[in-house]
Amino acid sequence: MNIETDEQRDIHEAIIAFEREIGVTGVPSTKTQVGNQEFLKFSVGRDAPLYRYALYESQRKLEKENTFKGAMALAPIKPKNFPASIEASALLILLTRSTREVSQGSSSRGYAVPYVPFQKREDHQLAQPASHIVRGRRGVGKSTLIRRATELLAETSAIVTVLDMQSYSTLTGDDLIREVAYDMCTSLANACEATNSDKKTLEATQRLLEAASKISSGTTSIDRAPITIKRILSDITKITKSNAFVFLDDFHLIEQSSQPELLHSINAALKGANGWLKVAGLSSLLNIYSPKTRKGLQIPGDAQYISLDLTLENPEAAEAHLRAILDSFLNSVGYSLTGAVIPEAAFRRLAWANAGVPRDFLQMFGRSLEHATRTRHTTITLSDVNVAIGEFGQQKMDDLQRDARNEAGMLHEMLNKLEALCLDDNKINAFLIRSDESQERSLVKVLSDLRMVHLIHQSITPRKAGERFEAFILDYSLFTGFRRRPNVKEMIPKELQFKASELRALPKVSEGFLALPATKEEK
Repeated sequence: MNIETDEQRDIHEAIIAFEREIGVTGVPSTKTQVGNQEFLKFSVGRDAPLYRYALYESQRKLEKENTFKGAMALAPIKPKNFPASIEASALLILLTRSTREVSQGSSSRGYAVPYVPFQKREDHQLAQPASHIVRGRRGVGKSTLIRRATELLAETSAIVTVLDMQSYSTLTGDDLIREVAYDMCTSLANACEATNSDKKTLEATQRLLEAASKISSGTTSIDRAPITIKRILSDITKITKSNAFVFLDDFHLIEQSSQPELLHSINAALKGANGWLKVAGLSSLLNIYSPKTRKGLQIPGDAQYISLDLTLENPEAAEAHLRAILDSFLNSVGYSLTGAVIPEAAFRRLAWANAGVPRDFLQMFGRSLEHATRTRHTTITLSDVNVAIGEFGQQKMDDLQRDARNEAGMLHEMLNKLEALCLDDNKINAFLIRSDESQERSLVKVLSDLRMVHLIHQSITPRKAGERFEAFILDYSLFTGFRRRPNVKEMIPKELQFKASELRALPKVSEGFLALPATKEEK
């Protein structure tokens, strides 16, 4: 029977601790004598910030009796190439962690990739005592912006709560308002108690918890709930000399007809009590104000917009932002954005295909890296990128079903017809649609928020003055990889912008487009 020695146990615990921090198993290690002390050295490819963090954290967490506490180090050995390196495996873990849809609380778990600022310091804007509507396409960084704003607010005396609205997506009417109000109150009370322990504050937070229970049970009516919350919250912010911030993430998942009333109720509970409402969601699925009932948030009186979209209208800015984000991830594992990782042509293809959406870009880069590793490529090639683009299409379809439940059928129909118009009939991946309000344009706007089509120009006059069109391209996943369509011309600007003549020649979505006869594939 093999009996593990104390030293073997110490080595095993040290290895497990280090590998847990970087998320990769099987890292080679050797025991080395340095002077009169034994060191455990890990054979990684680069001396990288991630490994330095892992050494510090793993040694800090080891029992003080462990032989290698304070005696762990790196022993870099140059890998054959990037896809085959331990760094590539560690990067994939970082990408997975960082692209999860989490708006609060994830930054404290494990190594954090250095933050890449938003283009206009929107994080600092969102952290100000004012109400905001954060809008943009899926994956552009709304949840990341919320997380960053809460990190900034954590350095102040602010009372902060973040509610993920997906939890309430099946509720409407009074049930919806009641449940959101209850969770908002209890979360604010808990956040306040975590940083304030004086008697007056605790008494006030207890009153807020009691009010939440009465709202939940129906003892306090929905109509009276806002003023009840407002009075107590006002006392709390005065006692603590602070502001209260309520973030509602993925608000577009709430039934559209219920959105104005919910916003009206929450805003009424916060307004005048040093409370501020921050709402984030997909632009085309937000319904923040109802003229009929005069409920909701009016712009700019009640709230201000923060837009995060970097579209293909400005491809240079979108590409620069994605380049900075990817470089930050690569630097964490000791690499930089060079041809040794991904050639410039493959990177630009990846950036263009993702239309400036950071989360899609990072997830697709990860898939490209996985494919390069499987095929034993020495770098991420253009073919790896194309396969990843094609594979990503199903995830976008799943997102469509999740985010636009009631409109999913019409969106699929519109998408099918656009594919037929562009890819089958005209062999090009782009189209024009009239800027006037119509059912077709409304659906295209939703498809844009869901990253199935991408705006490349918002004002084209193909025929006569006063007749304006918008130009879009179809998402690459619709005709790349497994869904490859032969002989499709891709709209890519030869310089920084498209030529007007190119855009005017694009196929047009005609009036009554949805009513046109179905194609063979649709029947």
